[in-house]
Amino acid sequence: MRFAWLLASVLVAFSCGKEPAPELPPPVAPPSVVDDNNTHTGPLAVFIGDSITWQWARASRTDTRDKLVIPLDPLPSFMKQNGDSYTTYFHPQFFTSNRYSNKGISAENTTQMLARYKTDVLDQDPHSVVIMGGTNDLAQGVQKAQILSNIKQMAEQAEAKGIKVILCSVTPCNEKYSRLSNPSTKGDHIITLNGMIKGYAQEKGYTYCDYHPTLAAPDGLALRDEYCLYDRLHPNPDAYTEMEKIIKPIIEKVLESE
Repeated sequence: MRFAWLLASVLVAFSCGKEPAPELPPPVAPPSVVDDNNTHTGPLAVFIGDSITWQWARASRTDTRDKLVIPLDPLPSFMKQNGDSYTTYFHPQFFTSNRYSNKGISAENTTQMLARYKTDVLDQDPHSVVIMGGTNDLAQGVQKAQILSNIKQMAEQAEAKGIKVILCSVTPCNEKYSRLSNPSTKGDHIITLNGMIKGYAQEKGYTYCDYHPTLAAPDGLALRDEYCLYDRLHPNPDAYTEMEKIIKPIIEKVLESE
C-alpha cells in the first residue's frame, strides 16, 4: 500500500511539470584583460642629453678655418667650403627617418635633464628612451655619485611607465674641458663614470650602449682626431655615423621584446 502511494506521488509530480532541472553548460571564462601599459603611441625612441645629443640632429653649423681642428685637405665629405667659411652638415635624418625624437639641449648637466624629463620624455609616451649625460657635470666638478643618481631617477621613472631604458656611455673628450682640480685626469673620470653607469644598467637589467671604445683615441681617453671638428669634445658627423651603427641595432633589439 505504501509503495503504491509513493508511485502515485512520483507520477503526479511529473504530470505537473516538476522535472529535474536541466544540466547547464559550463560557465564561459571572461575575456582576458589586455594590459595596455606597454602600448606606446609616441616615438620609437627619445634621445635625451646635452650638446653631444643636440648636435647630432642639428642641420648644419658654419665655422671659419681658425676654429676647426679637423684636417681640411682633403675636405671631409660632410663639409662644404664657401670662401673662408666651412659648413658642416649633421644627421637630422637619422631621427626623422627612424621615428626617433632628439631632446638634447646644449650645455645641460644631468640635473637639468632630470628637471625637464617628464615633459621631454615621459609625456611623449615613447617606446624607449636613450639617456646620455654627464660630460657637463664632470666639467662643472659635479660628483659622479650625483650624476649616477640623476641617471637612475630618469631610468626608473621610464621603467615605471613601461618605457624601455637604454643607458649610454659618456663619449671621450679632450683633457682641458673641465673645472676638475686635475684636468689631466678628465679621461679617467669619464671611464670611471661609464663603469658606474654600466654596472647600474646590469644590476637593473637595462640595456647599456657603449660608444667609448669606438670613439676613443689610442690612449683610450681622448676623442680620436678623425672624429673631432671644432674642438676635441663634440663628435663630427663621421663619429655620429659610427654611433648610429651602434645604437640603432640596440634600439631595434630592445623593441623586439615589447
